[in-house]
Amino acid sequence: MSKFERSYLCVHGHFSQPPRGNPLNNTIGVEPEADPYPNWNERITAQSYRPNAERGNFDHISFSFAEGLIKWLQPNAPDVYQALVKADQQTAAAHAPAGNALATAYNHIILPLARKRDKRTQIWWGISAFEERYGRKPLGFWLPEMAVDIETLRLLAEAGVQYTVLAEKQILDLPPGGGAGPYRVQLSETESIAIFVRHDRLSAEISFKIHTLGGAGRWCDQVLGPARKHVGPLLLLATAGETFGHHFAGEEEFLYWLVRYEAARAGYRVVTLDQYFVEHPPKQTVQIKERSSWGDYDGLSQWLTGYADQHQDTTWKGALRRALDNAASEVDRVYEELVRQYSADPWTLRNQYAPVILGAVSAEDFITERIPQISPEHRKQLDQLFFAQRLTQRMYNSYTFTDNRLEGRQPRYAIACAAAALTLAQKATGQDLNDRFPLDMAVVRSSTSTTDGTAILNSVIEEFSLDLLEN
Repeated sequence: MSKFERSYLCVHGHFSQPPRGNPLNNTIGVEPEADPYPNWNERITAQSYRPNAERGNFDHISFSFAEGLIKWLQPNAPDVYQALVKADQQTAAAHAPAGNALATAYNHIILPLARKRDKRTQIWWGISAFEERYGRKPLGFWLPEMAVDIETLRLLAEAGVQYTVLAEKQILDLPPGGGAGPYRVQLSETESIAIFVRHDRLSAEISFKIHTLGGAGRWCDQVLGPARKHVGPLLLLATAGETFGHHFAGEEEFLYWLVRYEAARAGYRVVTLDQYFVEHPPKQTVQIKERSSWGDYDGLSQWLTGYADQHQDTTWKGALRRALDNAASEVDRVYEELVRQYSADPWTLRNQYAPVILGAVSAEDFITERIPQISPEHRKQLDQLFFAQRLTQRMYNSYTFTDNRLEGRQPRYAIACAAAALTLAQKATGQDLNDRFPLDMAVVRSSTSTTDGTAILNSVIEEFSLDLLEN
């Protein structure tokens, strides 16, 4: 079989929106900037998610949806939600066990920056949500911002995930001519995981220049067709899904023509990542660049410490992360103290809590089944502490640190989650948890912001009627 007879193309879209609004009840409310729509979820659904669903684009691409977004789509845009599920189920029926969808971290956190137990929870919750929605086990797992380290890969493999997706610049020894792979990353003598590698340059063209490419037909004639000589057996284009219709108006049509007609005319067979993985297991081994992402941030500094240069100061991110870490530790401490009284492992129990979050099991039934000897008072406390755990996981959403403005909506949302979690834990246990967080927030400052951490904390306490600072 010649190279030209075995050319494959996969387009992967990762779709996500930052969490916004009230962290206690998940209502978004009105966002004036989204006018004429009531909020950004509604606006982007109209611009991107629904047009792509109506054109059938999800039937022909690989995709991953952040849980917060797909959970919103299910009741608010059921036609779009059903299009996603149907696309995956149709492929799975024809190419089992392959589908279209990949799982992802439940709260879209930067996994390499998380504690090991939080990584494991995010992976298990993400897989549980995937199984609930698509009715099958995921083969692949999308890492938010493609942020990776070896520990994360080990935990993915431990959970049964078979592959993930990285950028070319995250691979230390990419074999020439191997294309997108998949490749093997050896994790131990007996354990490994597969890696697909996107084509960085062509993915960037789609991501940032799609409006200038002259349409899918012209791009295939001028770029994708000639590229078959050097991109290897599989060409993978991976980008933010909102590229198609939101970031660039009307470009769901580019995607439609690319995957329906023009790619085939240029000599490619369009496949999903799952399909290709099942048909082509990895043969070559590569090594990853530790604590890397698809961005240009050494050591994941964008989401860890921030940076300061002549144009911008985001070093407040380091102070905010420390404040959130301290808040999480306080919530974890009282949660752990309660659970260990009953000789249960608190972190295994938290990993198993996903069915409650997904509405498949009541919190009372979950607690009673796993800790049958628990007292009624402690059952009530544990229910509240589980909610506090959910809030501390939400505050680490990648968008908290992608936002470069301290006064932005996403840092504020994270601070609200932390304050709410501490308030709940304090009410549940009667322990005083209000001393450290206000002090930590007092040092969250930016030279380019008109506000500071203390002002934001006081604002969210007032808005959401929290009593964290009450004596």
